[in-house]
Amino acid sequence: MMARCGSVAVLQPPVWTLMWSFLLLLVSPVWSFQGAERLPPPSQVHADPLRWSAPPNHTGLSYTVQLRGFEAERWSNFLPCVKTQQTSCNVTMQDAEASCVRLRVLAHGHSLTSDPEEACSQQGSSCSPEVQLSAQPGSLTVLLRADHPRILEYGAFMKYLVYLAREGEPLEEYGQSPSSLVIKELEEGGRYCVRVGLVYHGVRIGLPSCVKCQDIPQSGERARQLLVTLVLVISVTAVLVVLSVIYFLLFQSRRIKEWMRPPYVEPNCIRELRPVDPALTYKPIDEQCDRISLIQPSA
Repeated sequence: MMARCGSVAVLQPPVWTLMWSFLLLLVSPVWSFQGAERLPPPSQVHADPLRWSAPPNHTGLSYTVQLRGFEAERWSNFLPCVKTQQTSCNVTMQDAEASCVRLRVLAHGHSLTSDPEEACSQQGSSCSPEVQLSAQPGSLTVLLRADHPRILEYGAFMKYLVYLAREGEPLEEYGQSPSSLVIKELEEGGRYCVRVGLVYHGVRIGLPSCVKCQDIPQSGERARQLLVTLVLVISVTAVLVVLSVIYFLLFQSRRIKEWMRPPYVEPNCIRELRPVDPALTYKPIDEQCDRISLIQPSA
C-alpha cells in the first residue's frame, strides 16, 4: 500500500506483515530460553556401587536409573530408583552381571529432562574391561586381558571396543581388538583419554570402563626420565654402601681385624732356639733283673 504526501511516496506495510513481526517478537524469547536452559546430565556416574554427582550449578533435581540387558531391545526404568532425590542407587552388581546389563542415569528438574549419562566401571568385572595404559613417545598402548571371561566364552565374536580422544574433546570410536591395542602417531607432549567397552557382534554389552588419560612423553623427555632413574639407582646404591661401611667400622671392628689377620706360621729359626723340655724327651729304660730261685734266711 502506497500513499503520496506531496511529491514523496510513502510505503505502508500490509497488516499481516505487522502481525507476523509481533508474533516473532513474542515467540523468540521463549525459544532462546528453552535452548539456554537445557538441563545437563549427571556427572561421574560410576558403578560398583552405582553413584553419581549432580550437574554443576543445579540443585533440587531428581534422578531416574535405567538399565538394559544383554539381549534387551530398549532401556527400562529401574523401579526402585525412579525420580529419586538420592545420588546413588542400590543395584546389585552380581544380578546385573548375570545378563551383562548397562546402566544409565537421567536428571529431572525445572520441567526438563536431561540426556542420559551411562555408568562406567572403575574396577573391571566379568562384564567390564580391565584397562591399563602405557605411553611411549608418539604412541599409547591400551593393555587389555586376552583371557577376559567373556572373551574366552564367546571367542572371536566378543571384542574390545576402544574410544580415543585428546583430553577435553569428545571420545570417538577408534577400533576393535581381542586383546591389547597399540595406538600410534600421537602428538608427543599431548594428553589422550581412552574408554573401553565390550561388544558382541557389534552390540555393546556390560559396563564400559571409566575414562583414563595418559600423557604422551616426548623423545627427549623419555631419555631424561631414564637418566634420572639411573642416577637415582646409583645414588641409592652408593648411600647403602657407605652406610654399610660405617656400620662395620663402628660396630664390627674386632670382627674385621679377625677376618684380616693372616694365619701365624712359626719360623724354623725360632723353633730351633726354643729350649727343649726334658719331660718331652725322656724315654724309660727297661731294667734287667735275675730271677731268684731260693731265698735263705741269714743266721
